[in-house]
Amino acid sequence: MSGVGQATSQTLPAAATGPLFLGRETELARLEQAIRKRESLLIWGSPDSGKSVLVSQAIARLPLKEARWCIRAKGNGSPQDILRSIAEGFAEDPLFKAKFRADTGYGASFSHWVRTQTSLRLRGLLYSAAKEGQYRIFLEDLAAMTHMLARIAKEVMWNQATPIYAIARGFSYTEVGNAVQLYWNDRLRLHVGALPSHAAKELLEFSIRQNGLSRFDLEGFREDILAFSGMLPGAIVRMCEAATRSHYHFEGRIKTRLLHVDYLVNHCQGMLTKGSGVAAQGFREPWHA
Repeated sequence: MSGVGQATSQTLPAAATGPLFLGRETELARLEQAIRKRESLLIWGSPDSGKSVLVSQAIARLPLKEARWCIRAKGNGSPQDILRSIAEGFAEDPLFKAKFRADTGYGASFSHWVRTQTSLRLRGLLYSAAKEGQYRIFLEDLAAMTHMLARIAKEVMWNQATPIYAIARGFSYTEVGNAVQLYWNDRLRLHVGALPSHAAKELLEFSIRQNGLSRFDLEGFREDILAFSGMLPGAIVRMCEAATRSHYHFEGRIKTRLLHVDYLVNHCQGMLTKGSGVAAQGFREPWHA
């Protein structure tokens, strides 16, 4: 069986701790169960619902020897780009490492080597490494999956017994394309929706303190943010962060309606420009995927 050496940034994300991770006990338990049983799962929900944070938390709670087998890769782009992103997570796999060293010797970049490989060769290496190891692959921000990529995922999941946990905005053909063949029923899907009311309120209070908003007259602010955010954690955090900008201040109060409109406009723009590196003015890149 293959072994895994030192983990890279793709294999061990930082844990989401403290008040930023609230109200997800049920979803976390379901995801942890799937990870323990090595069952593939589609984690889906609206942008800003906290899907990626949920995955980070689940991986961080694994014993280190298991967490080091977890590979996180991007799930959007061309099939070749996604395949390369997955392959880059295998930098410490003995099979990949041996091929890399045989081709380049020492001192070369593994990422550069991966980018020079054909899809055919990467698929062969991926299938062999997956068969020998105990990997779990996490595909971030899955876009509509092509037929070719679905065939690769099917081979990895079914024939090489390696689970794939896909993070997406929905579960229909429109959102995930041919991945509907892989996650075809509710047992294979986990919905991440709005926070429970108590958790949303606690996160809001934390965000108010974190951003120093207590100095303002907050009459109606809390109610507006909870309503406008739909109790999605990323929306709460991002709107509170944006509320620090003078553009939204008027006579000691925060203009929540303007804040909400700008959030919606920039949120839609962010969805259209995602992957191009263009960030919307006034808002950071999404805290929660």
